[in-house]
Amino acid sequence: MRKTRIALIGAGNIAQSIHLPILTKLPGVEVVALCDRNKSKAKMLAEKYKIPHIAREVNELLAIDGIDAVDICTSTDAHYEVAVACLEAGKDALIEKPLARSWQEAAMIDETAKRHERKVMVAMNHRFRPDTITLKSIIERGELGKFHYIKSGWLKQRSSEQKWLSQADISGGGVMLDLGIVLIDLMLWLTNFPKVHSVRAVMQKHQTKNVEDFVTGFLNFADDTVGIFETSWTLQRPEELYYCNFFGDKGSAFINPLKIIRRKGNEFVSTESPDATRSKTALYQKSYQNELQHFVNAVQGLVPVASTPAEAVHRMRIIDALYVSARERTEILLDA
Repeated sequence: MRKTRIALIGAGNIAQSIHLPILTKLPGVEVVALCDRNKSKAKMLAEKYKIPHIAREVNELLAIDGIDAVDICTSTDAHYEVAVACLEAGKDALIEKPLARSWQEAAMIDETAKRHERKVMVAMNHRFRPDTITLKSIIERGELGKFHYIKSGWLKQRSSEQKWLSQADISGGGVMLDLGIVLIDLMLWLTNFPKVHSVRAVMQKHQTKNVEDFVTGFLNFADDTVGIFETSWTLQRPEELYYCNFFGDKGSAFINPLKIIRRKGNEFVSTESPDATRSKTALYQKSYQNELQHFVNAVQGLVPVASTPAEAVHRMRIIDALYVSARERTEILLDA
């Protein structure tokens, strides 16, 4: 089979630390072009990874022959324009999360992909962690029963290398669109996207001026399941905390590390996944390797696309409602 020829757009931190090192080592993949407004940076990285073509603008990139797909790692404000141009040029696309700054932009990307019959995958790498893959299969087998409570959180310090995240016009939002979106997706994806009846959120700015750096939110599902999440860049905590806990009528599950708890008689029995012994760094790296390999397989027609733009539109509607709730200090009904 011919190698899948991929062009990477945006040579920032996530591209340099994750996408390029993995893509250039994947079997069946050839990274043929790199596009970034900073052409000297693009040239340096192209030389390092032996990439034959560089470009400063997307239209210049799309003039290069033989590109099958693009990997979009730009800042969020550029996602819509870049994605639409690539899709209209007949390229499949992997787009780093969030897909867009709002559900309207996300919906337009989804519509463009459908109109041009192109494959688009949103890079939600937490779906490809070995522990969440294991948990997904446990939930789908019904081993935990019906859920009634989900609690999740991600607390970490803001990266000084990604200052654009605190600029609302570029990022679309603060910690909600950086970390909170992952928690929302985990709760939805692991439970097969149940209908959300209403949301409520509180957002605060402690060390940022234009975007939120702390969020706590509440999702009320139509089946009366309750989902609660917390996320922050600024809470005074020396180490990162990432977790997602599910409580069902047959058992409970805890991530990170993955632990399953079931009741037998008057006792609780705890089972830890083999992945529990992996370091957090190893799980993080593996999630991206699995994600990028899945995208390549989808482009080759071997598997269906995971993490679709339609799912991203649904997710962004919920997030937009959370922003409205925080601003108006009230519960927002999604049914309306």
